[in-house]
Order: sequence, then C-alpha cells, then structure tokens
Amino acid sequence: MTSIIQSIVLTSMGAAIVLGSLPLVPPVAQAQTRPVQVAQRAPGVVYIRREVSGPAPSGRYRGGGSRNPEAQVVCPATPLPLTAIVPFEEIYEPGRENRPPLVNVWGYTTAERPTFWVYIPYSNPAIPAKLTIDDEEAGTTIYEESVRLPKQPGITSLQVPKTVPVLEPGKRYRWFFTLECKAPTAASTDNINVTAVVIRDRLPATAQLTKTPSIENARIYAQNGFWYDALDTLATLRQQRPQDPELMQSWQDLLAGIATTDKSKQNFKLDQISSQPLVK
Repeated sequence: MTSIIQSIVLTSMGAAIVLGSLPLVPPVAQAQTRPVQVAQRAPGVVYIRREVSGPAPSGRYRGGGSRNPEAQVVCPATPLPLTAIVPFEEIYEPGRENRPPLVNVWGYTTAERPTFWVYIPYSNPAIPAKLTIDDEEAGTTIYEESVRLPKQPGITSLQVPKTVPVLEPGKRYRWFFTLECKAPTAASTDNINVTAVVIRDRLPATAQLTKTPSIENARIYAQNGFWYDALDTLATLRQQRPQDPELMQSWQDLLAGIATTDKSKQNFKLDQISSQPLVK
C-alpha cells in the first residue's frame, strides 16, 4: 500500500485546490477547548412611558431656591434643586425656542396609596413642609399633612397613610410637595414646590410578579409604564441592601431613562441625582 496520497482536493470559498504527492502523516491531536464564559449583565430596568389621555398633565418636577431675599436665608439656591423623582416632558413649541418649555409631569401606579419620592437639598428639619393630594377631576383635596424634613440632604419617601381614601382606577390625581421658606423676621412666606399627576391602573394579566420585592418586579413595572411602583420597589431594595452594585446600577438605569421630547434642549436629567443618598 502506498503511503503517498496522490491527490487531496480542498474546497475553499467555492474553489478547488489540488495538492499533489503529499506524504500521509497521522493527524495531530487537537487541544480540547472550553467555551469562554462572558459575563453578561442582566437587562436594565428600562422605563416605557405611558401616555395619558385628556388635558396635558402639566406640572413642576423641580423647584429653585427662594425668590424672596429674606427667605433665601432659609431656602437658598443649591446645585441640585428640590426635585420630584417623576417622569417629565419638556415641550419646546416651534418659533418659541427661546422661551421656557411647556412641562408635563406624570406617572402611573398600581398602588391604592402610592409612595412618592423627592430629592430634598436642605438639612433643616425646621423648614415647614407638607404633602398634598388633590382629586383633579373633582377639584377637591383628599389629603394634606405636614412632613418633617430629614436631617441631611437626600432622596426621601413621602408615604400616604392608610386613613387616606384609595385612589380610584382611571382617575387623575395631583400631588404637591411644598417647602414653606419663611425667615424669622419676614412677614410673608415664599414657597418652593413640585407637583405631578398620578393615575392608578392595573398591571396586565400576563405580568407575573414575584411574591417579595425584586429587581425583576421593578423591571416588570417599568416595562409596563408603572413608574411609581418601579421606583418604590428599587428604593426599598436599596435601603435593605445599600452596597448591592446590581441594585445601584438598576437604580441609575431607571433614573437615566427619563427623557424629554427634545433631548438637545434638555439641560437637567434625573440621573444627575441618582447618586444622592436615600434618607429617612
């Protein structure tokens, strides 16, 4: 038997290559390789904004410092202003680009009594503050209560007690958070406030939540447009596990996902305060 292969035909890129008179050699054993495991990050918590029917949900997602010179001692301007952590939309009308935009601020919830979150830049518990909830359709106030400010600047929750009537599904409500900035010698009060619309609705039947708070729950809420629930879920988890890097990344993803209609005009995003501490 000859040890010479008379011809070997290799096909590459559709073309035949003929190699003649090559000695037959035993095949070289190939090294065993394992598939490379590439670390992949789980999908972020991405908020899908739900539109709202009816009148534009105008609002104010951030407040500045006091305009009253005397009250500025109590509520001075700060690098990051009082901010409602809620989706917002800034609309610049054609031909009026040099004027302030129209601002809409709104979000959905599944909760009967939702929790709101705000960034408070002051560390003075003596500043009077209050949370108000109005039934926008009826034009009545269903809740108004004083709030004690935290001892340090940061993001804090505004919880609605169980004594307050539940939000009715499909109705529009408006909540206000107000700081009453009044210097001891001043005769008048200069208020700083933020306000947003909240609407209660139900999750789709196909959305399966876990029994305990989880990042997956936050993801489901966000993908279905329920901002207040997604935010509250992540905030609760972060308070339980403040050093968890996945939770921090998910939190930043959620806040960074807020966008306006015209991003080129946007000069303030919620992700600017995502690194601020959660305070009680």
